[in-house]
Amino acid sequence: MEKEEMIYQITDQVLELLKDEIESDIVLKKLEIIKNKKISGDDDFSFDLESILGSDYEEYKNVIINNSIVLEDDKDTEQEELYGKNGKGSIYPYDPSKADIDIREAPQTVYELVVRKWKKKGILIMPDFQRKFVWKIEQQSLFIESILLGFPLPPLYVNKTVDGEYLVVDGRQRLTTLRRFLENEFKLSNLNALPELNNKSFNDLVHIDSEFQTKIEDTKLLVYLIQPAVPLEMVYDIFNRINTGGTQLARQEIRNCIYLGKATELLKKLSQTEYFKNAIDNGISSLRAKDQEAVLRVLSFILLDYNESYKNSMNTFVENAMKKINSQLSDNEIHDLEEKFRTAMITTTDIFSGWANFRIPTYYTRGRINIAVMETLATYFIEIKSETLSEETKELFKEKFLELLNDNQYNSAVRFSTGSTNNVKKRFDKIKEYFDQIKLG
Repeated sequence: MEKEEMIYQITDQVLELLKDEIESDIVLKKLEIIKNKKISGDDDFSFDLESILGSDYEEYKNVIINNSIVLEDDKDTEQEELYGKNGKGSIYPYDPSKADIDIREAPQTVYELVVRKWKKKGILIMPDFQRKFVWKIEQQSLFIESILLGFPLPPLYVNKTVDGEYLVVDGRQRLTTLRRFLENEFKLSNLNALPELNNKSFNDLVHIDSEFQTKIEDTKLLVYLIQPAVPLEMVYDIFNRINTGGTQLARQEIRNCIYLGKATELLKKLSQTEYFKNAIDNGISSLRAKDQEAVLRVLSFILLDYNESYKNSMNTFVENAMKKINSQLSDNEIHDLEEKFRTAMITTTDIFSGWANFRIPTYYTRGRINIAVMETLATYFIEIKSETLSEETKELFKEKFLELLNDNQYNSAVRFSTGSTNNVKKRFDKIKEYFDQIKLG
């Protein structure tokens, strides 16, 4: 396996941070020579720094290197190994020849889908990750005109969940246009085939032709309904192939659609807390819900007994946690889960400092956030409050953690095949073996 290379960049934000630690304006001015240039690898970045700093290099290299890591490019531990094996365009590979493909044609009128299911019942849902409504008035008008002219319309793809909700896979722009027009939120414009309808809202149509309103409401939309029995792997694939224009969705973006509810609300809430941001020290990007996935990984190991529930699939494990949060946990139990997470984040930040928390340091840098390390470290401290620990005890935890990182079995379990049952159990057993040696109280 190839060694991962760090990526470095001197940005305006980095320069602001360095102002507090580097008193020399000359050094800061020199750093602007490579401002915004992305540099891969410790050696190349060190070489560039030495070239522009000269005799100041040795004094300032460590502080510059540590502050210049491009943290938003951090990778989850071995993502490609867990999820990319045999992947051919899917986030979660599956064998279509063995899948239960139950996708049915289910034509529905505009009134049934937009008015009854969406407006009145609220069971038609637009996933958060989909691109927002972007059609201009001209595009919306043309679509309404096409309906009035009886032109064939492209099909809609909707995923029906076990809870009876309808998640829109493809069709947000069209369905939103229909709802906006039915609610008189815009007037038609730039129509060529039906110019007499220009500057007319839905309510205005009745004064021109009483059949116009009925024709829109009674128009049948071809809906491909993805049944609840369809494997999630296939649903993921459909989301990717149809809705993203070639941009593959991240795992958590899709989970946030499939498991919409208490779980997604909790992940969003916890990922935005200051104590979580301090714990990771901006080491996990919020783009593509990557920070929410990290929170989910920790919550899953707090919530589920990995010895009983973990079966060689991190994907299944975390999805089971989201299901449990949505369907089994009371508000009080969710609050308790929040408190455990909060305690873990605050205590680990205090002991290991946010700067180095959940990381495997390299020779030159603090290293990247390692989610497998994060799982084990955070889960250990869910009921140990920082204020109950003496400074001496905190130092002992630091020492034991360094020993743990040098333990070949733990090191391997957080770096390679991190989704295997053996390595999941190994890393949790190892952290208990080391940390349980420290007496609390």
